[in-house]
Amino acid sequence: MKFHFVVCAGLLSLGGCGLTPPSAPRVPPLPKGPVTPVPKLAADDAVLLQQINLRAAYMKAATDLAALHSGDELIKGFAAQQSKDYDKLHADAQKVATAHTLLLVETQSGIQQKRLATLGRSYGRPFDRALLYALTHASTARERAALAQAKKSGSTADMKSLAGTALDLLNRSQEQGLGLIRR
Repeated sequence: MKFHFVVCAGLLSLGGCGLTPPSAPRVPPLPKGPVTPVPKLAADDAVLLQQINLRAAYMKAATDLAALHSGDELIKGFAAQQSKDYDKLHADAQKVATAHTLLLVETQSGIQQKRLATLGRSYGRPFDRALLYALTHASTARERAALAQAKKSGSTADMKSLAGTALDLLNRSQEQGLGLIRR
């Protein structure tokens, strides 16, 4: 028995099994330049981001109804363009939220759900008037001031850009909607 133990120990030492550890893995190279941290989103901007997201989702849902409920081809075309614009705004808001690891709420408020239900029950001229009213009165002066402030001095560049896009879209919607109402 001792003989077998001595022979096995000798063979193992010759093979290097267990006596010499494997070499350590290579150390990865250091980054080439200074790593800049992602700027943090201010609390006010996070609230505004949520409002932009909800407004875009609501307006997209409202303008999507025009394809079936409107009787005017001009309003259908306007609503289709608005739907694309609000869809893009919604996607941009989602990107900003993802970049800052925020989760945005997608459920509409009770008032918005009621307004969509009421809008969904009307057809033709009454629908057109209600949709144009919703598009031209989509925001209050306080909301526009908050967007203008975020566009000017938001906490991050992407939030400034998003606020500017939202403000431009609201202004364009109001201007074009009022033009359609007056025709």
